[in-house]
Amino acid sequence: MTDISSDGAAAAAGGSQTAAVPAQASPPSVDAPVGQSPLISEVTVGAHFKMIFITVVGFTAAFWVAYFSLVTFGGDSEQVKGAIDTFKIAGFSGIGTIFGLFGGVMGAKT
Repeated sequence: MTDISSDGAAAAAGGSQTAAVPAQASPPSVDAPVGQSPLISEVTVGAHFKMIFITVVGFTAAFWVAYFSLVTFGGDSEQVKGAIDTFKIAGFSGIGTIFGLFGGVMGAKT
């Protein structure tokens, strides 16, 4: 029985069964020349860092939601003003912590 596929037809005609593979261009490299630092460094973080980061982002978002809720719907009592100031400070501290975590992980990997 004769194979009628393209490879079988080539084999029946006495040709080779290996098909020509077109040359593919290699992707651009981010490697720097020898002696120079790479342009892009790969940063990998572990599960422990991810959990801490997610927790900090969650608390920061909660502080800002509470702050804007009290500003919008809170009263004018001294207790509410104190809570507003506390949530505002906690929100800014959370933002500072997020930047500190980013700086720490980027500085440790370079």
